[in-house]
Amino acid sequence: MLNEFVTRSCPCCNKPLKLSDRLALLNREPLNCKYCAKPLKPNVNITLFNVFWLSMSISWLIKNTTSLNYLYALAAALFTVSVFLPALDLLFALEPDESG
Repeated sequence: MLNEFVTRSCPCCNKPLKLSDRLALLNREPLNCKYCAKPLKPNVNITLFNVFWLSMSISWLIKNTTSLNYLYALAAALFTVSVFLPALDLLFALEPDESG
C-alpha cells in the first residue's frame, strides 16, 4: 500500500516512477523519465492549489495563535510554502514538460 502511495506513473509511457526517481524535484532540478527520457514537471494546477491551501492554512494558524496581523502571517506562510512546496510536488502527478 505504501509502495502505491509513493509511486507515480510517467504520463508519456505509463511506467512507474518511484519516489527515489523523483527526488530531483526537491532541488527544483529538471526531471526526466528514466524509461522514455522525456522531461517531466509537476502539474501546475495541483501546485497552485497546494500553494493556496497551504498558505491560507498556515496564515490562519499563525494569525489565530500569535499576535501578528494578517499581512505578517501571510508573509510567514508564503515563506513556509516556498520551503515545503517541493516536498508536496513529490506526492502528486507529473506532466510532460513542453517548454523546451
